[in-house]
Amino acid sequence: MSDEPLTAVLFRADKRGPHKGEVTAVFPREIDNGNLMGCYAHIGQHGSCSREWYATTRPATPAEYESLKRELESAPFGYRFKVYKRIPGWMA
Repeated sequence: MSDEPLTAVLFRADKRGPHKGEVTAVFPREIDNGNLMGCYAHIGQHGSCSREWYATTRPATPAEYESLKRELESAPFGYRFKVYKRIPGWMA
């Protein structure tokens, strides 16, 4: 087992619009410009997302995020995750 620390992640699904149901991995501890968090999606890959966008999503189910999680845990990324459903208050 790796000694690398676990990365906090939230798997979120869009609730509406043309991307309804699309799952995005949100990294709440990767803060950019104070209001943007790191994120990753199958389409678009690494980027940033706002807390306003986050508020328009819902927690994805394990079945919905399984393939994205597997992609991020494999090479070349090699993430090890601690999955959260919502941003914990201590991370805000």
